[in-house]
Amino acid sequence: MRSFLVAVAPSSVAIICAVISEARYQCPCCDYYALHTRGRRDICPVCYWEDDGQNLGEIDDVSSANHITLRQGRKNFARMGAADEAAVSLVAPASELRGLRREHRANG
Repeated sequence: MRSFLVAVAPSSVAIICAVISEARYQCPCCDYYALHTRGRRDICPVCYWEDDGQNLGEIDDVSSANHITLRQGRKNFARMGAADEAAVSLVAPASELRGLRREHRANG
């Protein structure tokens, strides 16, 4: 499998969609099916959470890769569309993510 770090401007949503169309795993932060593997430090192209394998059962543990808790990353995504404030300029607006597969899960 491939690991993706996609740094794109919001106008390049087609690239994000192409990457996500092959994804099979749900990001623990944004709930989009945007990861090709789990726990191998892939960067979610939707929210920029670095997937270190943390799950909702560990929502209040600080992520070794992201340096915040998954709960905080999920709150950040709900509020500003990115796992962390530093990634806000890198993610597409929610309006451009319509049609991508997402199954919302309750926080831990």
